[in-house]
Amino acid sequence: MNMKLDKKEKSVIVIYVIVLFVYVFTFLIVPFHKAVASWIAFVFTIVALISSLLISSIAFKSRETVISQIYGLPIFRVGVIYVITQFIIGVIICSIATFVAVPYWLVLLLSVILLGVALIGVIVTDNTRDMIEVIDESVKIETKNVTYFQINIAGIVDNCKNYDVKSELETLNNLFKFSDPVTNEATKEIEETIKVMIDKLKVLVADGSTEDIKLLIEELTNTLNQRNRICKANKR
Repeated sequence: MNMKLDKKEKSVIVIYVIVLFVYVFTFLIVPFHKAVASWIAFVFTIVALISSLLISSIAFKSRETVISQIYGLPIFRVGVIYVITQFIIGVIICSIATFVAVPYWLVLLLSVILLGVALIGVIVTDNTRDMIEVIDESVKIETKNVTYFQINIAGIVDNCKNYDVKSELETLNNLFKFSDPVTNEATKEIEETIKVMIDKLKVLVADGSTEDIKLLIEELTNTLNQRNRICKANKR
């Protein structure tokens, strides 16, 4: 596990530390009546700042995929909304408590509820991200075979110097492009056959007769069409 912080992470930490210092300094230095309710609001605002920093680290704990980064933003947003809301409540409580006795239990209740809502928000959004990452990884695995086919066929077309079969290879390439990308249990066997045929086609295009190449292209086209019919049948 890499514990080294990058520049952005260090910047976020520094910003939170500065905000925390300014907030604590302002609260302590400004001469106003600090009732129990004010102190409770003060403490929970500090808790909110620290929690928001921790939430930020959770939000961007994994940056290996774009999906993880995108779905880390809602988690980060929960932390920001929480600390802003708690800060506003703290300012309002401190202002009111200067002139009117504010029940400490009311401030405590509001702060605890807000903290609970923030934690639930983080749990829900983080679980949602994990679920989407699993689905994304599953889709990548299920489309791996067809992606392999598409890349290899495109490469064969690019490397083909036999212009008598070039147009037929391009037609085959387009057929692969628009084929159902998802593999299922019913297509695995025929996809193994297609893989063997593509490997054979690669060899023939490099050093083979035009007739042999055309025959294999026709056979591969029929096999691919059969595979696509199987995909369609399994979706009904």
